[in-house]
Amino acid sequence: MRKQSAFILIVLVTILLISGTVWYFVVQQDADGAKVLEIAKAQKGSVAVQLQSTGIIQAQVGAIVKTGTRATGVIERMLVRVGDRVEKGILIAKIDDREQRANYVAQEAALRQAQAQLENVNKTYPIQIDQAQATLDGSLAQRRFTYLTWQRRIALVATGVLEQSSLDEAYQDYVVAATQAKSNKDALRLLEENYITDVINAVEAVVSAQAELDNASIQISYTEIYAPIDGLVSQVTAQEGETVVAGLQVANLITILDPTRLEMLIYVDETDVGTVTRGMPVNFTVDAYPSVIFRGSVSKIYPEAVIQDNIVYYQALVPLKPKTAIQLRPQMTTQCSIITKEIDSVLVVPNNAIKWVDGKQYVYIVDENNRATPVSPEFGTMGANNTEVLSGINNGDLVATRLILPSNQSKE
Repeated sequence: MRKQSAFILIVLVTILLISGTVWYFVVQQDADGAKVLEIAKAQKGSVAVQLQSTGIIQAQVGAIVKTGTRATGVIERMLVRVGDRVEKGILIAKIDDREQRANYVAQEAALRQAQAQLENVNKTYPIQIDQAQATLDGSLAQRRFTYLTWQRRIALVATGVLEQSSLDEAYQDYVVAATQAKSNKDALRLLEENYITDVINAVEAVVSAQAELDNASIQISYTEIYAPIDGLVSQVTAQEGETVVAGLQVANLITILDPTRLEMLIYVDETDVGTVTRGMPVNFTVDAYPSVIFRGSVSKIYPEAVIQDNIVYYQALVPLKPKTAIQLRPQMTTQCSIITKEIDSVLVVPNNAIKWVDGKQYVYIVDENNRATPVSPEFGTMGANNTEVLSGINNGDLVATRLILPSNQSKE
């Protein structure tokens, strides 16, 4: 019996405690008003109107370079792996170049042969021209001699000293000498023309051989692949021992990414794009660093729309500073806040201090006795965290950010 009486007594005390607690939170709150849980101060501050959207990190134009080769052959050495940091100009891969070097040696021989031919032309023709000039000079002298002989015999025949046959013989000698002189002159002119032609052909042969040698050197250079930019190796598509066949398109072997040259594309809804202009600040986060806020600014808005899930978006471009870009990766999804309007040095209250009661906005001002009095101030610009107060609240007033309203007041 005593145990049963004690149990009944405990139950009665528990019921009385619960009833007292309910009476305090219902009856007492109805009598005393709202119960303040947290407060904040109305003070001067800034209000930022933000447009929420999503974006994606991507590499800038030229930040990703796919490096390949125009040479055909077996990969002799692959000097990098994915994730390696490389500097512009260092050797990153080597292709077997024996075929290219054999061709280079053959072109060197062809060049030497062409040079020798040019040297031979310049050496032999001047000698031949000198000889032809000497022959011409001799024939010209012979022609003059026979001419003078012919003239003298004309006078001698006229006086009867010589016979007509002697005159005829002298004339015949002159004609033969004149013909020979003309022939030697034509031979000299032809030799000089041939000299010019052969020199031109020999020079062109040397130039052509040099060009072929230069091309052979270029073909050798294709077998050595150098890093075109500073960055990180993001892809390696072939390994040592594999054969690369160069066709109409260059075979891509190694992709290099410059991690400092990234940008962000923000997808702005067509209903909001009119509020976004160039130069607006942007704050954004990524899932990899949820507690870090990155910053940038809009540099341009692309004119062409992008349709995703039957929704029209316009892309706003935000270049990233190298210090910011180095922490991010291409294709990361971002949660963005575009600050479309920002005002400073105005009286503000936290957004959670504004309460809706019976369809109206109120702010509860807290006095020194922790009693909350509702007021209906005039609000200005509402931002993401704060709201501008135009009138109805003074600088320094304490306002309730969390409170329990009396049960006889309806709330929205």
